[in-house]
Amino acid sequence: MLHHAREIDAGHHWKAPDHRPLAGDRQRILVVQGYFEDDKNPDPAKVHWVTKFQNLLTNSKTEQAAYDFKQGFYTLNANPSFDEGSFDKIIETCAAIANIGKGHKGYVLVGVAENAATAARVQDVFGVQSLTYGGFYVTGVEHEAQHSGKNLDQMFQDITDRISRSALSEPLRSYVNSHVKCVQYFDKTIFVFEVLGQGDPSHVGTRWPERQGTQVKDVTPDRMGALFDRFK
Repeated sequence: MLHHAREIDAGHHWKAPDHRPLAGDRQRILVVQGYFEDDKNPDPAKVHWVTKFQNLLTNSKTEQAAYDFKQGFYTLNANPSFDEGSFDKIIETCAAIANIGKGHKGYVLVGVAENAATAARVQDVFGVQSLTYGGFYVTGVEHEAQHSGKNLDQMFQDITDRISRSALSEPLRSYVNSHVKCVQYFDKTIFVFEVLGQGDPSHVGTRWPERQGTQVKDVTPDRMGALFDRFK
């Protein structure tokens, strides 16, 4: 059972006296920490990204097919390691979201647990308290970087290298790789995989994934025509 999640209200306040910012700018990392209503001169960029991230969480409830969430890149067993299978599913989900239709945008957010049980497991394994907002549990990925002996820059480089080596088809692979970003939400860093439907359907190797509700399934041969029709 999760006892120590910290809730953020609609006014961007933590409902706990534990305001701990992280310091330092990072290449291609968007810093949104440190915006509170009592700031005398709030940075518009910080306001924008706090609000945008919270909007992504809110919008996901009504546009479920275009969003997906992962608690992190690492397993939650006694000896955590990079979860290759989960990363493959992230890549498949990117293709599936892109196959909703040409120009359709969606997101895969890594560092966000969808339920209290998963957040509690992250806390048990890594000793990390989550932030709650709108029924989501923001766990971040800093603890995974620390566990692997990397800083966030190195972790970011590793993830972009993995995208480059993936079987995701072009031009979606290049789009995802050039648009993935880290968003620092208060004291949590989340990886945001941005997806955009390309001019033609996307595939992963020989498979053509699609979204059916919140699930990812392969397009069967009898439905390939319907998939390509979405992109006419």
